[in-house]
Amino acid sequence: MFRRKWVGLPADPHFPVDLKELGYFINEIDEIRAIDNPDNYFKFFLNRNPRWNERQRYAMNQALQHVIWERLKKLGLKKELLPTGTTDTTKPHVPIYVSRDLISKSRVVVIFGESSQDLGILAHRVVGGPGGVNKGSMVSIVSGLQQQSCSLTDMSSPGIILANMGELLWWPEGNRTLSRTAFDAMPMRSAVENGNLISGENEIPGNKDPKEHIHYIFNTVIPHLVTENARIDIIGVGDGADLVEQYLDKLTLNDEWKKRINCLALVGGMQAVWELQNEWFVEKFLRNKARAYATSLEPAGMVISGPDGNPKTTTFTQQGCPVFSSGENNYAEMTLVSAGDIVLDWLQEVALTPEGEEYENPKYHVDFSDPVFEDDPGWGQWQDDKQDGEKVEADSRDAKVQAKNGLEKPDDVKSKDKAKAGGEEPQLVLVERPNGDQGKSDDTNGEENKDEN
Repeated sequence: MFRRKWVGLPADPHFPVDLKELGYFINEIDEIRAIDNPDNYFKFFLNRNPRWNERQRYAMNQALQHVIWERLKKLGLKKELLPTGTTDTTKPHVPIYVSRDLISKSRVVVIFGESSQDLGILAHRVVGGPGGVNKGSMVSIVSGLQQQSCSLTDMSSPGIILANMGELLWWPEGNRTLSRTAFDAMPMRSAVENGNLISGENEIPGNKDPKEHIHYIFNTVIPHLVTENARIDIIGVGDGADLVEQYLDKLTLNDEWKKRINCLALVGGMQAVWELQNEWFVEKFLRNKARAYATSLEPAGMVISGPDGNPKTTTFTQQGCPVFSSGENNYAEMTLVSAGDIVLDWLQEVALTPEGEEYENPKYHVDFSDPVFEDDPGWGQWQDDKQDGEKVEADSRDAKVQAKNGLEKPDDVKSKDKAKAGGEEPQLVLVERPNGDQGKSDDTNGEENKDEN
């Protein structure tokens, strides 16, 4: 009987969680480059085996995250463990980053990133590629916010809370949380395992998924770390923006958050307004205190639509608030990277509203429409042409089938017969083919008639 021991299986590849040992460094323009060839960025396809590539990317992402965390600490942020009050780091917990002096701030900006990103990351394609570490991470956003003031009467910088929407899976062996991508790439017993299974021991109390994490931030973290008189600004990125909207849509009429939230920036979100149920949230808050920054071919900051949407553009604008171009064409994770300055400028504009007044969005009259090119038939014409082509193709196919079965002659033969008949097209007469017995009977009758004659 054949038996293979565990020691006979190929070992899971190991890569050091260190930039230098991985063969990379950060150059003078803050970009990751290869040590052996400084013109090259991070190389993902290291091996034909996908497991080797995933394990290398896992080590690279962890090393870059340590660099980003150190920079956030230098900017005055500290790591806070959830559930609040956690001191034993061997038990399930999730880290977030908050300002050290958060309790003294009269204005706090809460940022909910994408559920697919590691804590502190905006886009790995920028962190490890063109743009650099600061630009592709929360370091650039935190730096920008620290240049602002809380209000006209409080010139100190606002407090910051960086939620951890992506790293919500507990890894007991590493005593830390991981994102879904990192969890799949964490060490296994061998390189040919089926994968890392998720069970109850990987859950974090009160933060099992992004929805629970948002609920925990609003109902536990903010009341615990922020003064009750502080005003709140919210930034949501990608699906993080959608989930925050869904949470705020459930606020009751007497909820205290209605008075505390200054504004809501939806960056790269796609939440449809018709799916929201709270009339106050849709008609009052979204229209007056929210803005969306969507993927678009237009320059960053261009107004694409008012709160009621714009049917003249392919950009999704049915979000219940004014929609602006983020300056990013394709990727939601890149929207805050490209529109970061514009978003932060608007937050500062709202914060500087004179005391006693409520900020409201300007009334936008938008005439924007997507450009139409002369050689572009448009979607409607394309559909008509496609249907006409399908009809012609179907008619041709039916004609070939009929000709093959002898039911109708091909077009070239039909034209010759038509010419012989003086221009009149012969009529097609279908006759039922007799069965075998009936055929024999007809032949017998024919012979009898012949003899009688």
